[in-house]
Amino acid sequence: MTRADLLEEPLIVSGQAMKRHELAHYFGNAAEKIEVAGTYNLLYNSIFFIEEGVGSALCVKSMAEAVSPSRGLVFRPLDPVVIRSANYVVWRRDQVFSRAGRLVVAALDEVFLIMPNKHY
Repeated sequence: MTRADLLEEPLIVSGQAMKRHELAHYFGNAAEKIEVAGTYNLLYNSIFFIEEGVGSALCVKSMAEAVSPSRGLVFRPLDPVVIRSANYVVWRRDQVFSRAGRLVVAALDEVFLIMPNKHY
């Protein structure tokens, strides 16, 4: 889907994307033409609105693949792909991890860049 395609229909976007003004960065001057039909915190909750024709949801591909196949929904990638979204894994400074927790953090550390001040 192109920017022009998205300007022609109502969008359902994550609340986080709205707070970080990701749509404004993607659409530039055309951002004021975007019709945001709603926001979501959990993509699964937006499925009901999509099925009722309220709009199309903007989301990360892996999230769409996790929640939509059983509902008959289709993921369409953006063209060009220029939206980059930062994701965070956060825990308390004094968090004591179980063995399983340490393994999860170690796996995340291998896949993603984790901040150098490791407290686990």
